[in-house]
Amino acid sequence: MYYNLAWEEFLVKNANEDFLLFYINSDAVVLGKHQNPWLEVNPALAKENNIAVARRLSGGGTVFHDLGNINFSFIRNKEKDFVNFREHIEPISQALHQLGIVNRISERNDIFINEYKVSGNAEHVNNTTKRILHHGTLLYNANLQELSKNTKPIALNIKTHAVASVRSKVQNIKEIADFGTSMSFLEELIKILKNKLKIDIIYNYNPEENLSIQNLVISKYNTWEWN
Repeated sequence: MYYNLAWEEFLVKNANEDFLLFYINSDAVVLGKHQNPWLEVNPALAKENNIAVARRLSGGGTVFHDLGNINFSFIRNKEKDFVNFREHIEPISQALHQLGIVNRISERNDIFINEYKVSGNAEHVNNTTKRILHHGTLLYNANLQELSKNTKPIALNIKTHAVASVRSKVQNIKEIADFGTSMSFLEELIKILKNKLKIDIIYNYNPEENLSIQNLVISKYNTWEWN
């Protein structure tokens, strides 16, 4: 969990290429950068259920990750028009359409199937490196009961300027179109996106980069102070 978040930051700050990254995490609640954890999650319940609590680099609301939730990230160089959610959501939405999954992009830049949300999205801009991180979720076969249970905060009376999550009804894509396992679905999605986005290079990071990412996990993403 923490490694994948650190990996995104490493690519934003240290790489020059454009990337499309996919990853799947074990059970975790992931907060937006500007959120108050005490108003988004019950830390004691999360600890009891062995659910990691993490904070990502981008803004937006709290999401639940498990092995049935697929995460995608566009990490790109940009000189202008930094915050443009749709240019990154539309390829995902179109790929879903090609797989026979009718969907729409909402005004809040989420992907819906009928009235149910299947993808939330958020962005981070690094003005120093002139790079952006756009990432989103795809609920393919997530445990929706665990999602609901673990994103309910403690009832506390806290005054805060933190960004609050906007709750939506959710649904798994697998209920609409069953491609088998999460990895089977992801493989079909990647086939379409590789052709649509003309991706022809698979990036392999080296051991030195891996060490830098591990150090970022230790110094930031797995710390109480950050989360």
